Amino acid sequence: MSIRVIRSGLLTTIQDLGRFGFQKDGVIVGGAMDQFAHRIANILVGNEQSEGTLEMTFIGPTLAFEEDALVAICGGEFEAMIDGKKVPLWRPVFAKQGSVLTIGHCRVGCRAYLAVSGGFHIPKVMNSQSTYLLARIGGFQGRALQKGDVLFLRESRKKSALFQFYNKKTSLPFIAMSWGISFELRAYFYESPKTIRVMRGAQFADFTMQSQQYFFE
Repeated sequence: MSIRVIRSGLLTTIQDLGRFGFQKDGVIVGGAMDQFAHRIANILVGNEQSEGTLEMTFIGPTLAFEEDALVAICGGEFEAMIDGKKVPLWRPVFAKQGSVLTIGHCRVGCRAYLAVSGGFHIPKVMNSQSTYLLARIGGFQGRALQKGDVLFLRESRKKSALFQFYNKKTSLPFIAMSWGISFELRAYFYESPKTIRVMRGAQFADFTMQSQQYFFE
């Protein structure tokens, strides 16, 4: 099973939940910038939450499915189409062999995550599939995706019965499931007030009382 990259997008990399235990050696944790979207995309296709996904920034890629695949796209409001037909976000989508997924510009936010049932067949480096661009390790050859790349997929444990059912159901290039993540959950995570915790640095006292007050407000 594989996915071929027709267009790479602005910055598309493979990311998971991060590379832990190596900061003492100067290796950052890294991983998905939006872990909520990353986790939900994996859950929707039956993967472990830590499975690698494609992290897309501002402008997404164009991908050709060389086999049937169950995918989900979560995160920012990107334009997504399969063979010219609009694809919904935040729900599982069954893409048929030979179909082409085009992910365009992001209208709201800046990143989205594409998970594929079974996950990407790439090795872990220091216990992680995440791409660390500066060190050129992890992900797909330690770099962002480029035109012509081929991403091999692991066999999904849930593929057989599910794919046979949906293959019989339609002649369309894809089927979007009728269920997905609720708008209320997404709104709670993205729109509810957040707390940013800070520590006073050595120069904090050099600022005026008014500046300190403005900073915390």
